[in-house]
Amino acid sequence: MNNVVGKILIVLQLVFSLCFMCFAGAAYTFHEGWKKKADTLQSKLGNTEQQLSEQQSQRQQESDNLKGELTAMTTRAQMAEAKVTGIETSLTQALGNLANAEQQRDRHLADLAIAQQEAQARIAETTDARSENLRLNDRVVDGISVRRTLEDDLLDRQGRIDEAVQRELQMVEELARLRGLLRTNKIDPNDAIVGPVPAPVEKITGVVTAAKKNESRSAELVEISIGSDDGIAKGMRLIVYRGAKYICEIEITEIYPDLSVGRVIESTRNGNIEREDNVTTKL
Repeated sequence: MNNVVGKILIVLQLVFSLCFMCFAGAAYTFHEGWKKKADTLQSKLGNTEQQLSEQQSQRQQESDNLKGELTAMTTRAQMAEAKVTGIETSLTQALGNLANAEQQRDRHLADLAIAQQEAQARIAETTDARSENLRLNDRVVDGISVRRTLEDDLLDRQGRIDEAVQRELQMVEELARLRGLLRTNKIDPNDAIVGPVPAPVEKITGVVTAAKKNESRSAELVEISIGSDDGIAKGMRLIVYRGAKYICEIEITEIYPDLSVGRVIESTRNGNIEREDNVTTKL
């Protein structure tokens, strides 16, 4: 059941990661589209400014030309009053052209102001899109962190399950060996044992006072705070635990009145032994 739940959680995390990646891609595409529009508007703005500059130059040139023509006509008017009417007509037309040029300039200036406002709005939208993209990236990173945590927890649980299965297989093999031994001695393992019932083992508890490797470093020796005065005998097997966690079993190899030394049975190990771990004859 734990494996199924773990796999479901992993699949959900992968789906969420893909969704976050899609959101990030959409945000990036949205950002690129607005950026292209902003570049287009900037290009139009540059073209408009260039046209305005050309028109201003043309207007200045026309104004200079008109002034020259006015001076020439004034001189010619002094020489020939008959030509005054024609000169005044030409002057009126020139002034009309100047007014039209000024109107066109005003329209271009208004268009330029509108284009600048639109460019600022696109820049603000692009900034918002970048912020949203960063937020989505942060969510993706958080999702990946949660997924890795769940994967680590799953691996740890799987390791514990594998150790439990290994211990169960060892117990099954030991049970099969004992059954074979009974059959060898012509004892049916399914028959009830007839005879005196062995006295129950009294629960004895203590703590680990030291733990170290032997001289050949082939086994770990554990010193505990209970000895022969407490009912401990050589060859007894005791359980080492910490809180609710089972650590391992040890076999007593040396006994003293107030302490004992045991060898860790590696096949039962489920963790490292530390000082102040609890020791008992039975849980």
